[in-house]
Amino acid sequence: MKRSKMKLKRYQPERTDLLINTEWGTSADHMSRETAEKSGLKLFHGRWVTPAEKKRLREEYSTYHSLLMVGYLLMLLTLPIVINIVEIAEDGLLATSLALIYALAMYAAGLGLIQFKKFGRNIALLLFFSFLLLPFSPLLRDEKSAPLLIMAGIGGLYYLLRKTARKIFAPPSIGMDTGRPHHKRLGLRILMYSMPSLLAVFTFYTLYDLRQAKHMAAAVCAQAIEGMPLEEFLSTVSTENFKIIKAPEVTMIVPRRGMGRNQCLVFHDGLRITEAKTAFND
Repeated sequence: MKRSKMKLKRYQPERTDLLINTEWGTSADHMSRETAEKSGLKLFHGRWVTPAEKKRLREEYSTYHSLLMVGYLLMLLTLPIVINIVEIAEDGLLATSLALIYALAMYAAGLGLIQFKKFGRNIALLLFFSFLLLPFSPLLRDEKSAPLLIMAGIGGLYYLLRKTARKIFAPPSIGMDTGRPHHKRLGLRILMYSMPSLLAVFTFYTLYDLRQAKHMAAAVCAQAIEGMPLEEFLSTVSTENFKIIKAPEVTMIVPRRGMGRNQCLVFHDGLRITEAKTAFND
């Protein structure tokens, strides 16, 4: 059976253990439909293949394209962070650091995925797994976008953990020379482990910072006694540790820690305090 040059892209030319990266099938130009159908062959992207080959090719083709889609999407998601970095920086060093870590991790994961590199898959797995946990953390506990984040995490894990996807990122068959220098492999390992480590450190620090902010808000609220002159109370509040936001009927005391999500609401009649309670900004 005469073979012709395949029409589909070879995503990983060195990975000939995946059928789509080989010169599979026979061009439809070199075999009539009648002859092919008598032989039980099926048409796939302009080439005649067996039913088993078609099933395998379809799975490999869709998996490669889904990985490319996820990779480009992760890289695209870094743009909102870059565009809004000045606004994010107003929430403090912690918020800025977390945003930059996530942006860097998403870009590295996306770049690795579109090149079908294992380090990209590993970083992406950690990112999508964190999407499942973040909605239950104090940081995003009350966010209305939490369900969308969970769906993104589940979808990402599904595409990365499919059987064919695992095979794509698995080491090549024994005896296949990848030609990759040792120092490059070492660099990829360092990147692969350093990014999740930094992400974990900042995640734990975020939870600690939010907890500290909660205690700070509760402590300042405890000092706001009903009937106390408002200005006298405000004079005792440290502007280094708190932001004071005044309004006609309520004054918000916001700790500078915890990304501004915890606060003490001090209600007043313009002169004296009538009530004070803690709140969480969602």
